[in-house]
Amino acid sequence: MFDPEHVVALIRRGEVLAAYDIAHAAVETRHDDKQAAYFAVLCLARAGALDFARSEYVRLGLDRTENHEAIALGARLLKDVALSARGRRRLAFARASIRQYEKLFGAYGGVYGAINAATMTLVAGDASGAAARARAVLAMSPANGLTGEGAYYEAASRAEAHFLTGDLHAARDAMTDAVSLAPTAYAAHASTLRQLEVLCRETRVDVAWLEPLRPPACAHFTGHILDTSGAALCGSALRQRVDALLVSERVGFGYGSLAAGGDIIFAEALLASGAELHVVLPVEQSSFVRVSVAPYGDAWIDRFERCLSRATSLRYASSDPFLGDEQVFAYSSQFAMGCAVLRAATLSTKAMQLAIWDGHAGAGPAGVHADLNYWSQSGRQRAVIEIERPLPAPRPPGAGADPRRGMKAMLFADVQGFGALRDDQIPVFVDAVMARLASAIESLSARPIHLETWGDGLFLVFDAPIDAARAALALMEAHRALDLRALGLPRSLGLRIAGHYGPVHLRTNPMTKAPAVMGAHVVVAARIEPDVAPGSICVSEALAGALATFHGDTLRCGYVGRTQGRKGFPATPIFSLTRAI
Repeated sequence: MFDPEHVVALIRRGEVLAAYDIAHAAVETRHDDKQAAYFAVLCLARAGALDFARSEYVRLGLDRTENHEAIALGARLLKDVALSARGRRRLAFARASIRQYEKLFGAYGGVYGAINAATMTLVAGDASGAAARARAVLAMSPANGLTGEGAYYEAASRAEAHFLTGDLHAARDAMTDAVSLAPTAYAAHASTLRQLEVLCRETRVDVAWLEPLRPPACAHFTGHILDTSGAALCGSALRQRVDALLVSERVGFGYGSLAAGGDIIFAEALLASGAELHVVLPVEQSSFVRVSVAPYGDAWIDRFERCLSRATSLRYASSDPFLGDEQVFAYSSQFAMGCAVLRAATLSTKAMQLAIWDGHAGAGPAGVHADLNYWSQSGRQRAVIEIERPLPAPRPPGAGADPRRGMKAMLFADVQGFGALRDDQIPVFVDAVMARLASAIESLSARPIHLETWGDGLFLVFDAPIDAARAALALMEAHRALDLRALGLPRSLGLRIAGHYGPVHLRTNPMTKAPAVMGAHVVVAARIEPDVAPGSICVSEALAGALATFHGDTLRCGYVGRTQGRKGFPATPIFSLTRAI
C-alpha cells in the first residue's frame, strides 16, 4: 500500500531518491494512482532531472489532473526550465509557467500562484507587468492564523512583491519581519534568498542587501597539532581568540577534523557557542587517535571523545587504518572543505575557512599550510589566528608516495530500460544511442584517462573533478537530444550517471594486460549508480564538494538523499549535478 505520509517525511528530510523509488514502484503497480505519480515527478524535479520529469508529468496524466498539487507542480517544472534556459526557450517556458500559475491562482487563490506569476512575468521581460501583478499581491488580505514557516512564507512573498514594484527598502523590511517569524527555518530562508537572487540578476540590483538576512556562516576549521606541554598555546588566551572569531563571523556550522591542538580547540568553541560540529576523520577512528591525538597527551584523548560525542555528524574520508600515506589527510581536509561549501550553498549563506597557523609552510601534502593553499584557490574568505610555536620535530617517514596511487574522478553510467529491449532493437541502440554517447566523449576537451564499457554500461576516469563533471553533462545532454520514438526505442530509456572523487589504485589487469583502475573508492562510485533517477546525474559528497568549492558559479550540486546501502555497504549522501542557472 502506497503511504504518502511516509513519502512526504522522506522528502522533508531530503531523501528524495528513496521517496522516488517508493512512488515509482506504486505507479508501476497501479497505473492510475495520481498521488503516487505526483510524488514521483516531484522527486525527479528535485533530483535535477527536469526533462525526464516533464516527460513523466505528461505520460502519467498529471497535465490532465485538475488538483492544486498537480497544477502547482506543472507550473514549477515550466518555471525551472525557464530559469535554466536562455533566449527564445527561456521566454517560451516563462510564458507557459505564467499561464499555469494564473490557472493555479484562478482555481485556488492564495499568494503562491499570484507572486510566482509576477516573478515569471519579470523573467519573460515584462517589468511593468510584473510590477502590476506584484501590486495586486500586496493588495490581497493577509492570510489569518498562520504561524511558523507558513507565516514566514506569507511575509516573504510580500517582500518579493515589494521588490518587483521597485521598493527595495520595503522589501528589506518585509524580509526582516519574515525571518523574525521563523528565525531558525534556515531552509525556508534559503529558498526565498535564491528566488530574490534571481530577481536581482534580472533587474541588475546588487545582492548586498540580502547579506544581513542570510543564515549563519559555514566554516572549515584547521589548526596545528599542539602538545599539552605548551600550556600557553593551548590555554584560555587562544580559546578567547577563537571564541571572538566565531562571534564576529557569525559561524553556525563547523566542519573539520579532531586532531590534538587547534582542531579540538575550534571544535570545543563551536560546541560552546551553540553551533553545529561536523567531524571528518581521514581514517578509521582508533587509528586516527593513535596517530593524531594520543601522542600529544592523555588530556587530548578525553577532549577528543567529548567533542565527538556531541558532534552533529561524523564522516570518514577512508574507513581503513592509517598506513603511512599522508595524502589521505589532505584528501580528508579537502572533503571537509567541500562539505562546508555544500552546506553553505544549501543554506544560501557564506562559506569560509578558520585557521590556527604559525606562518610556516609545512612539509608534505597535508597540514594547515596545505589547507590554506587549497582554500585560497577558491577565492573565498578565510580568517587566520596567528600563533608562535616551536617547530615540531619531523614526523617519522611513512611508506612514501606510491606512484600507483592517485586522486581521480570517476563516472559510472548506464541506460535504465536497456535490459528490456527486444533483440531487434539492440542494433539500433548500439548504432544510435551508444554511438551518440561515444561522439560526446570524443568531443571533450579533457578526455578520460581510462574508459571501460560493457553493454549499455560505461566507466570513465578523469584526472580532475571538473573534467568528470563536464563529461557527465555532455553525455546527459547528448542522450536528451535523441529522438527515441523516431528510432523505434522506448521513450522511457533513461541515462543515469553516478560520480565520485577519491584515491584509487592504478594497476595493470593481469588477465587482460590492460590498465586498470581499482579500489574502495571505485566501489563507492559503482554503488551510487543504482540509486540515480533516470535522466539525472548524481555524485558523492566528495565530488560534489570539490565541484562546489571551485566551480559553484557554473555548476550546481543539490542534496537528493542517500544510497540504499545494498550488500552491506553503508548508505552514503548523494547530490544531483546540473548546470547553474
